[in-house]
Amino acid sequence: MHNQTQEPRRKFDFSHLQVDEKLQGSRLASFSRRSVAFAMDWLIILLCTEFFGLLAPLVLVFLLIKRRLRTTLVKSRRILRKNVSFADRKLEDLDIDSRLRKQFRQHMTIYLYVVIYLPLFVAVLALLAFITSIFSVETYETAKASVSNSFSGLFRPISDLNDAFSLLVSFFGAFVYFTLFTWQWEGSTPGKRLAGIRVVRLNGKPISFRGSLERATGYTASASLLGFGFFQYFWDRNCQTTHDKITETIVIEA
Repeated sequence: MHNQTQEPRRKFDFSHLQVDEKLQGSRLASFSRRSVAFAMDWLIILLCTEFFGLLAPLVLVFLLIKRRLRTTLVKSRRILRKNVSFADRKLEDLDIDSRLRKQFRQHMTIYLYVVIYLPLFVAVLALLAFITSIFSVETYETAKASVSNSFSGLFRPISDLNDAFSLLVSFFGAFVYFTLFTWQWEGSTPGKRLAGIRVVRLNGKPISFRGSLERATGYTASASLLGFGFFQYFWDRNCQTTHDKITETIVIEA
């Protein structure tokens, strides 16, 4: 007789279904908030796709100066906190009430942040306006229409392929967008942050890259059958949609 190696049998394991007790009583995000966040995310995706030619150089420049910019911002925040603390100590010497000093610190911090960062924000907007004026979308559309009218029959297949490719890039960019932001921002996207909501796993563990990718691809399941998976929110006990069921997540107020 010869020994036959048997593969170990898989055993039932429901540990991944265990729910974190800290989630008990959490306020679930409303359908309107989730819809607004989803719409804002798609608006950002479409704008980035439309102006990709303008955004790509800016992102490249940001990556090149990221380290130096981060050092500068850290130093500015230290100086800001140091000055606010100095002013607070002066007010304390004058026997100013602690509640009033707290309000002063909050408002003075906001004021100094505006003074420091507003010029940078205005400069970036001015740069974007300058670049847009040179490579404006209106100029591109006019040139495209002129070429299309002249060679409509000859370049029609190329134009259709270009439109199809643009649509494919938008959907691929959406998967990357939702995956990376949900993974790196601990369950949030720019739209969700603006709406004040975030995604959490039922077991309380951080959302992994694989889980974020799975949730992003799960949107296609929710969108099937005319969005039936999204409307599952209304009759599910914990307001889970189809992609929430797939990834064992819920959306709560941040």
